[in-house]
Amino acid sequence: MEIDSGGGGGGAKRQRVDEQGDRCEAVDAGAVPVDRISVLPDELQLRILTHLSLKYAIRTGAVARGWRDLWKRRWEHRAVVEVYVGFRHDVRRELDALEREPRPRRRLDRFSFVVDICKLKSSELRRFTEYAAECRVEDLHVETRNRTLERKLNFHLPLCSPLLARLSLRRIGISTMYYKGAQPFRALVVIRLHSISIGHASFTKMMALCPNLITLDLLHCECGNFFYSVAMPQNLRNLTVAYCNGIASVNFELGPSLRSFRYSGDFGKAPFSSLPLDTVLSDLYIWFTLSVSEQCIIEKFHNSLPKDLSGLNVLTINYKALPVASSMPNLNLHSLRELQLCMFKMEAANIADIYVFLKTCQCPNLERLFVQVNTFNAFLNFFV
Repeated sequence: MEIDSGGGGGGAKRQRVDEQGDRCEAVDAGAVPVDRISVLPDELQLRILTHLSLKYAIRTGAVARGWRDLWKRRWEHRAVVEVYVGFRHDVRRELDALEREPRPRRRLDRFSFVVDICKLKSSELRRFTEYAAECRVEDLHVETRNRTLERKLNFHLPLCSPLLARLSLRRIGISTMYYKGAQPFRALVVIRLHSISIGHASFTKMMALCPNLITLDLLHCECGNFFYSVAMPQNLRNLTVAYCNGIASVNFELGPSLRSFRYSGDFGKAPFSSLPLDTVLSDLYIWFTLSVSEQCIIEKFHNSLPKDLSGLNVLTINYKALPVASSMPNLNLHSLRELQLCMFKMEAANIADIYVFLKTCQCPNLERLFVQVNTFNAFLNFFV
């Protein structure tokens, strides 16, 4: 009772506290928020941005108004460096021009190194890749255009930037000499290998150093004639194999994360057996270079595909694979939204194949149907 009836003094005290709180809220509401980041000197702001990847550097505009578009000025030179060494170019002059840049190096989004001569030392190639690593490059492309040089030079992955996210190699060897304790490239998510000789040791070590790899593209690669298995990164979602010799002898130990599989080439050389039967694909691309007519081969193709294709959203097949797909029993494509048919020509037999496929497979949720009539592999043209 004393608390309820004797609350005069307490009520006045609470009233004074509430009034002070109201005045504080009024002051805070009328005050302009202090942007302490933009108060920093421009040089210091740019130095901070150099330690951020491009994605996060752009996002700083949401943190402070003064940083909006500042990321565009974080380099004094171009964010992309492309070095082409031809017959009229001096390799040492190109190297000296790059190495004269002051340290610490400014970050690069992309570094491209293309060699079109027959003489280049391994030490010179290493100096170019070391420069790219010092610039903490995120996208690296290395290519040789001379067959003689292709057999002499090896690319050494551990010397690359720890921030490397995309790697593209063309006509160059992959070194098998990896030092003990090499740090994995956890930012590397895309690897594209074009006209590369893939050996067991080099390819296995490369995959082991890329635990977070999402996309792997193999085009015109030489895989040898000896059967071997390669443990693939568990996060791999996209695998492309196009016109690779000896690829059937490679057993890709794929994880459950695979969602896209694209193959171009002869069915007899296809690595379909590497696909786990419980894989849930959402994108499937099949381009056969030879027609398949034998029933035993058709059954082998059917048995090598994942058992459940009900989650498939996009299917692309060419005219030589179309009759094979039409003859597959109980093909469940109820989730298919997009169908792309690559036809060489549209004669009566081709139209009949399309009709039989649509009648047999039944795609009740199909939204987009594309029929492309040409004489080349559009997917291969994308890589070339």
